[in-house]
Amino acid sequence: MEKVRFQEQLLAYEQWKKDVVNTIEEYAPWLEENSMSSPDIQHRIEHTLNGLKSDKLTIAFVAEFSRGKTELINAIFFADYGRRLLPSDAGRTTMCPTEIFYDIERDEAYVRLLPIETRLQDVTLTQLRQDAKQWVHYPLEMESAEQMQAALNEVIQTKTVTLEEAKHLGLYSSDLHPHQSRPPEMVEIPKWRHALISFPHQMLKKGLTILDTPGLNALGTEPELTLNMLPAAQAVLFVLGADTGVTRSDMEIWQHHIKGFQSGRQRGLMVVLNKIDTLWDDLREHADIHDAIRNQQVSTAEMLGIKPKAVFPVSAQKGLLAKIKNETPLLDKSGLLDLENYLGQDVLNIKQQIILDTVSSDVGQMLDNSRSLLSGKLNDTKNQLEELEELSDKSDDVITNLMEKTRNEQAQYLRDVETFQQSRKQLKQQADQLSETLGLNALDAIIENSRKEMTNSWTTSGMKGSMKSLFEETRRTMLKVVSQSEQTRKLIRSIYRKFQNEHGFAVVQPKMFSIVKYRVELELLHQEAEIFRNSPVTAMMEQNFVVKRFFSALVKRAREIFQRADEEINIWLSTTLEPLVMQIKDHKEMMEKRLNNLQKIGQSRNTLQYRILELQEQYTESARQLTALRNMSNRLSNNRPLHRSQRQKPTLVKQNAS
Repeated sequence: MEKVRFQEQLLAYEQWKKDVVNTIEEYAPWLEENSMSSPDIQHRIEHTLNGLKSDKLTIAFVAEFSRGKTELINAIFFADYGRRLLPSDAGRTTMCPTEIFYDIERDEAYVRLLPIETRLQDVTLTQLRQDAKQWVHYPLEMESAEQMQAALNEVIQTKTVTLEEAKHLGLYSSDLHPHQSRPPEMVEIPKWRHALISFPHQMLKKGLTILDTPGLNALGTEPELTLNMLPAAQAVLFVLGADTGVTRSDMEIWQHHIKGFQSGRQRGLMVVLNKIDTLWDDLREHADIHDAIRNQQVSTAEMLGIKPKAVFPVSAQKGLLAKIKNETPLLDKSGLLDLENYLGQDVLNIKQQIILDTVSSDVGQMLDNSRSLLSGKLNDTKNQLEELEELSDKSDDVITNLMEKTRNEQAQYLRDVETFQQSRKQLKQQADQLSETLGLNALDAIIENSRKEMTNSWTTSGMKGSMKSLFEETRRTMLKVVSQSEQTRKLIRSIYRKFQNEHGFAVVQPKMFSIVKYRVELELLHQEAEIFRNSPVTAMMEQNFVVKRFFSALVKRAREIFQRADEEINIWLSTTLEPLVMQIKDHKEMMEKRLNNLQKIGQSRNTLQYRILELQEQYTESARQLTALRNMSNRLSNNRPLHRSQRQKPTLVKQNAS
């Protein structure tokens, strides 16, 4: 199989995503032109487009200090600059979590650094991102290598503070320094809490974000990293050193900050066994070296409880050197291309599937409904044509009887529409019940009560008990929402089914709300809360600091889950009957036209031929529009982000197809 550099795969993926955007942008005006649009439909399409255009691919690199993680980032993403872009020399390592991306809105290169002292504020990192005054800003002068180097070197800076200040910041525990007989008077800590690097690299401009997370201490004391940022990444690369093997601190990072928190992740989690060049030896046979690397790969997989194919032996330093000097044999030997190829295949396929699922559940479903509605209209037009053609040689009595029959059908239809209005009132009542259950007022009261209990708790076990009780209460609320939303789904399905069965409406699938994703999200968060409660690092921190971190990282996310669920439910219930309302309106107009046709034909047979020609034109136009919709649907579902030379083309339907 051909090895393809990650950059090439990302460009192919971006082209695929652009094709999806273009198709959706073609669909929106089509709806307007065919009178199938509404403000909500246009809003949903705009929301999907904005999501696609702002979509980011996040790859997180996690490792203990001195594993060569930053060198690996340089080798995969920045070798084209002909030198090390990020500081990764021996003894110089990233000291704070760093996000590398490109700021499209500001359209400028910079380094922004958040002072370590902000840890004392009861504010989340997410909130601090919005407050520019809290950050130290260094512009990056792209034409000056020296200025860029100096600015980028800030991420490795440290400072010396008193022991008490380090403890107050939650950055010191004697358990982390077991070799010291007594605590030191001064402690070296990172100068910065978080770094944002906006850099105009081609891939970063395409929406790639690289998250560089340094060491056990940073992961343990910044829960937002483990609880928010790592789960949101499409790929997590855990970097080990082939020269050190799996150390105790490596294993602690894996157990408490990666594997535990990534329990729901089936793909996108991989281990890099870096620095395999330390095993290269000119005095040993090539086969012996290969066996040694393979044995370390297998033993590492066994220790971490994963499959050997997810462990990649790599020399980031040799891979970077090979790319800079364009030495293909050394690049192959470094193992870097194997990692890049897997990264592109695995991660981009995950990302593509996420987009396909999102587009399919929203715009894709709308497209299917548009096709069903248009097919229904096409069928109605065909039936009317057949009816009028049969009337050519019929008597006036036959036409009169047909008019009477049509009036009776119309009367029954209008009675069913009245019943529909009553069902809408019932749906509104169920919507109010759901909103009350999901209401944030009740949840906020529970949260506030738990905060008081934890703050006033005299013991660690009491504090941990309150943490557990809070999440058990949120789970009970979520189960109640599950039951209520299922009742509402049944009511909606029965409303649609009545008109489909009794009046032959085209089968249109209403947009359905599913609480499952929120329930799963809450369950995963509950698992993360349990790990946080029982983590050794949590036990080391001061109680006040633990409570603050628990609420800013975990409880805040639980509240956001309920808030997003409530917002989605409200949108769902306000729009779920829209396709049916459109069908009811169209069917009413069709029956009125049919009666009008019969009346005119009864008065003058000359009208008959004119109306037949008119319906034939309508049929041809509807068939043409249906073909256009089928082609849009094919383009949304058939494109694949393969290597550009292997790109599959969607099969398009010819314009004369019906």
